[in-house]
Amino acid sequence: MKNKYGAVRMDTYERLKKAIITGKYAPGELVQISEFARDLGVSRTPVREALSAIERDFLVDLIDGRGAIIRPLNIDEVRNINQLREIVDGLAARLSAKLMPGNLIAELKEKFESMLDNPEMAESEAHSQLSHELHKTITDSCGNWVVQAQWRHLDTAFLRLKQKGWEVWRNSEEKREISLRRLNEHLEILDALEKRDPERAERAARTHIVRATEDFLKFMNSPYQ
Repeated sequence: MKNKYGAVRMDTYERLKKAIITGKYAPGELVQISEFARDLGVSRTPVREALSAIERDFLVDLIDGRGAIIRPLNIDEVRNINQLREIVDGLAARLSAKLMPGNLIAELKEKFESMLDNPEMAESEAHSQLSHELHKTITDSCGNWVVQAQWRHLDTAFLRLKQKGWEVWRNSEEKREISLRRLNEHLEILDALEKRDPERAERAARTHIVRATEDFLKFMNSPYQ
């Protein structure tokens, strides 16, 4: 029974996290626990426990045991989270420049380079997923368990901002320019890793996050302001 309940609790957490990240619930919306439970087809108990974990993921703010407010995607939220990501990703890249296996660098570089002659692929969800794979692989290779733990803890908040950020600029008139620039930024990071240049790798990773933040803020519209 305990294992079965644990599975329900984890499933509730994953489904609720996905619903928030994909925008089922609007930023700033107050959602009652009973509403979450109804939507997920579970009792209130696993929802309460899932919300406690999701609050630690920076996706919601709990309200007096009644429900939760979906954290807004406003200018301060984007800046605050991405300022920390700039530090974490930059340090991970710096450390990984000496440690990341060459075969992983080559495999990722080949995947990104295949998009250079196909701008539509650079604008696609496949590029977004490959970007996440790159950042995760760099962190996994950095050799510092504190950095890795911090990245894993913040990955859900990072993913939500990243997904919304890509959605925002891909609906703009500058999507081709931004997607190709983003592609070349990824390749710059990989080239620095391949050359085993820690300073360049960190600089490239941090610049990439700074520009991603600028793109997001440039094209943000209500209700995200």
